[in-house]
Amino acid sequence: MKNKKLTVFIVFILLFVMVPPAFADGPNTSTRIDALCNIPEIRVTVPPSANVYINPFNIPVEIDGESIQEQIVCDPSYIENASEVPISVSASVTGVLKEGSDMRLISSSTEGVGLTSKSAFVYFEIQAAENPDQAVWDQDYDATKHIIVRTSTKAKKNIVTIAQADQPKHFGVFRLTGDCVPTPRREWTEADGIDVSIAFTFKPLPVSTKVP
Repeated sequence: MKNKKLTVFIVFILLFVMVPPAFADGPNTSTRIDALCNIPEIRVTVPPSANVYINPFNIPVEIDGESIQEQIVCDPSYIENASEVPISVSASVTGVLKEGSDMRLISSSTEGVGLTSKSAFVYFEIQAAENPDQAVWDQDYDATKHIIVRTSTKAKKNIVTIAQADQPKHFGVFRLTGDCVPTPRREWTEADGIDVSIAFTFKPLPVSTKVP
């Protein structure tokens, strides 16, 4: 991930309760109140890079001592909220095909549809978790929660809420997953692959926010 964006949205409302004026002798008949806005500092750790593997034949891939047998396999990755307030996370995702690759990225699963072109369906998923190794992944693609990887930028606002640093679920664990055509007309080669850039934007939330 080469880009990290930080956007802070603050809404400040100052309410004055009016009470009947008190009368006093002397020339000083006014009070000046200076209102200060307490803006939280947003501190989020974002990993600089990760690896994703296109694995058409479901060969076991060992990552962090675990054997994974999926067609799209990603290194475990996470962001950590070190702020004193919860944050809402938005993300944008852009895929770039490796030079020399003739594969294509598509917007729906390749499973059971009889495709013969060299196609991959890849999407981004992020979940709030208490620890980086405790993410509970969704079983299937959900357009309301996930972002498809295409060669044009795709984005989703408020994709996940992450708790403040001293609360559970202050990690945002994410991955790329999906599927691909195992035996296309033009076979997979070492030239095939994608680079994926993920840009995060963070928005502070009230400390009373509940994290699902």
